[in-house]
Amino acid sequence: MVRSTSLLRAVSKDNHILGLRSRGIDIIRNPRTNKGMAFTLPERQVLGIHGLLPPTVLTQEEQLYRTMQSFTRQPTDLDRYILLAGLQDRNEKLFYRIVSENVESMMPIVYTPTVGLACQRFGLIYRRPRGLFVTIHDRGHVFELLSNWPEESVKVQ
Repeated sequence: MVRSTSLLRAVSKDNHILGLRSRGIDIIRNPRTNKGMAFTLPERQVLGIHGLLPPTVLTQEEQLYRTMQSFTRQPTDLDRYILLAGLQDRNEKLFYRIVSENVESMMPIVYTPTVGLACQRFGLIYRRPRGLFVTIHDRGHVFELLSNWPEESVKVQ
């Protein structure tokens, strides 16, 4: 039985994944399940992603170190914001770990004042949809809009 603390809840003896519906490239494309290069060889084999990632396995700590190195090399706060937004689009676990372990240096980037600048330049830095867009023009259709959200169980804490 293969176990991973961050992705697989359990893998049965017949290599059937319990608690995970996706396989293959969908695992890598989903920022909630993607661990980047932290997937072990047994995880890669069971999940059907062996060969879809470089063969090297990097722990989350190693990925964190490399990302922080890249973060500090960015010339502007907006560039740092774009780097973090890209990370969030690929690997949410790593993104939230970096932000939570470096709150003092991250808050000016993921909050004001940099987010204000990012909003002003939204059209220039837009990468992919994130969140739910509700406008005044959606009045009377908000429930329909909310029904389009891809997650079945949403919890607000």
